[in-house]
This record gives sequence, C-alpha cells and structure tokens, in this order.
Amino acid sequence: MKQARPFTIAVVLCAIAQIGFAQKSMTETQKDLHAAVTTMFAKVVQHDPSYFKNYVTNDFFSINADGVTADKAETLADSARGKMLAACTYKSFDENIRVYGTTGIVTGRTQAFMNGAMIVEFLHTAIFVNQNGKWMYAGWQGTISKNSPPPPPMPAQ
Repeated sequence: MKQARPFTIAVVLCAIAQIGFAQKSMTETQKDLHAAVTTMFAKVVQHDPSYFKNYVTNDFFSINADGVTADKAETLADSARGKMLAACTYKSFDENIRVYGTTGIVTGRTQAFMNGAMIVEFLHTAIFVNQNGKWMYAGWQGTISKNSPPPPPMPAQ
C-alpha cells in the first residue's frame, strides 16, 4: 500500500501538469486583439458611426457570408442590414488569434440567434492592423457553416 502512494501522487502531478500545459495562454497582443474583436462585434451590430470613424480603416473591405461585398462607406450606409444584425444576439466559439507584426488575423465561428432560435452559424476571418497604437478593423470574410440552418434572406437595399 505504501508503494502505491508515491505512484498515485506521481500520476496526479502528471495530470495536473498536462492540464496546465494544455491551457493556451494569450500574449498581451492577443488579449488586445481579443478585446478589439469583442468591441468590433458589439459596435458593428449597433451600426455605430463613431466606431466606423475611429476604429475601421479607410480601406476596409468585407465579404459577407451571403455573397455581398462592401467597403467602409457601403457597410455603414447599409441600414437595412444593420437593423437585421441588431435584431440578433450572437455567441462566438473557436477563436484563434494570430499576430504577424502589426497585423492580427482572428478566425472563429459565430451563431446568430433571433427570438432564442439559432438562425445561422458562420465561420469568419477578421483582419486588424495596428495603426498609431490601436487595433483597427481592416477586413472581414464570412462563410456559412455546413452545420448552419438555412439562413433567412438578408434585406434588399
């Protein structure tokens, strides 16, 4: 019995070490990018003109999951899409943040809900560039997930 105790302690310590190594720690830059993505989702959904002015690059370009492309001015002017986005709540998963100098690429999966029901799930890539010490939203690409229910039609302009 006494010989089993050191073995048991060793197994427990190994398990704890594995859990510690398996948890992914984020760098300060990745934390800043995570905050930038969180803010982006909140402000774009709100169609916030101040956000677009101060945190979206002038050469911003979006390729949306429904096939619509838009630059910064077109995205901000699309009030019908903005209203539909604002009517939903969102849950994001599988975030992966990569940093290449002053460029951050964030991929993930997001589900949109309306009245408690999931209406669409999409995979996305958001691109950020660090300009003058702040992460600016520079690009978006969305793709409807193979696990998504058929999405509702987007409003026409």
